[in-house]
Amino acid sequence: MSKKKNHNKYRSKLGTKIFKRVNLRFKFFYKTLENLMGNSNKNKYHYPELRRMNKIMRTFYKAPQLQLKATDNLIPFNFETEDGVVISGLKYITSPNSKKWVVSLHWFAGHKYWALFEARPFIELGYNVLVFDFRNHGESQSTEFVTMGASEVKDFRAAMKWLYENHKPEAIGLMGMSMGGFTMQYGIVKYNEEFSKYNIKWAISDSYYGSIKTLLVHTRNVWLKNLMSYKNVRKSINKIIKSQIQDTDLDWADLDVFKYYDHSLKTVFPMFFMHCRNDSITPFDDSMRLFVKRSIHSRDDEILIYDYSKHCLSLKYHYYQTVYRWLQFENKVMKNDEATEKALKNLGISNEAIQENFFEKYEVNTFYLNSSNNRKKEK
Repeated sequence: MSKKKNHNKYRSKLGTKIFKRVNLRFKFFYKTLENLMGNSNKNKYHYPELRRMNKIMRTFYKAPQLQLKATDNLIPFNFETEDGVVISGLKYITSPNSKKWVVSLHWFAGHKYWALFEARPFIELGYNVLVFDFRNHGESQSTEFVTMGASEVKDFRAAMKWLYENHKPEAIGLMGMSMGGFTMQYGIVKYNEEFSKYNIKWAISDSYYGSIKTLLVHTRNVWLKNLMSYKNVRKSINKIIKSQIQDTDLDWADLDVFKYYDHSLKTVFPMFFMHCRNDSITPFDDSMRLFVKRSIHSRDDEILIYDYSKHCLSLKYHYYQTVYRWLQFENKVMKNDEATEKALKNLGISNEAIQENFFEKYEVNTFYLNSSNNRKKEK
């Protein structure tokens, strides 16, 4: 085999290695955490995952308000994607009469129960919740490649289609964490006209990445300095993406949310961005960049950047402020002060907690911006 072929083979293997290992430490951490909370024994408990997650909320997150009770309102189901992959879904029915839904998308190496608990605050507002395992995650069907959104967007589209056809929601809120955040963002811009029929009212983007290139650069800077030199980083990344295109037959070069905002979009709804400056998994400046880029399309976006947290762990380190900002953002769109006030009370967020700066123990400076306030001033 020629030297050039060996080099290309190395590039292909390097790309696969990166995408399999990009969140390896993150995956190990959460898997260990879940195992510490007890083994899943489906013969002993009706929903052992729920019991384990509740324990995580109590002992690790220190937020017992995020626990969930389920009797007959937690309903598993399956649906199929356009390429024939069987996806494992779950519905949490807060009220059978509710026409409000949250669709929550989990992170790489996570599963649908993490997505369910991320959406927990909105159950207090009467939302039903739909979550699902991406392909190669949880109980969904496995395929040959994890593609960081390129094929996972098919799972998201199929979930939205299933919800629309089976429940006819009048209002949908979207939530996406890390890879789930990118997949959410990518789906709503790439298939913008398709998503226009779903009555999406708002979205929350937690610790997302804006493109596969910015993710790779960040991964290189934090974890892969010995595998990818800074001098040749652009050349190396382009070759890795090219090899992934060849291996998976998917358009990895298209995995860039930013470029879609250079054109007009049929559907744009308010979005809340959240990140932490010290995120070692995804670049926090991608959230800043898209917040700015969307400003010509949406004047009701908000952004919250913590100085300190861990990747997708703002509900642990900043429970009070995170939940308060989320629910006030939703209320800005849906306009139900009474329901919001009641939900905040049920979640333990009092005026005292707010006045004491949300018990921010770790922060030197939290950056928060509500673009709606600037719009009011302009008027």
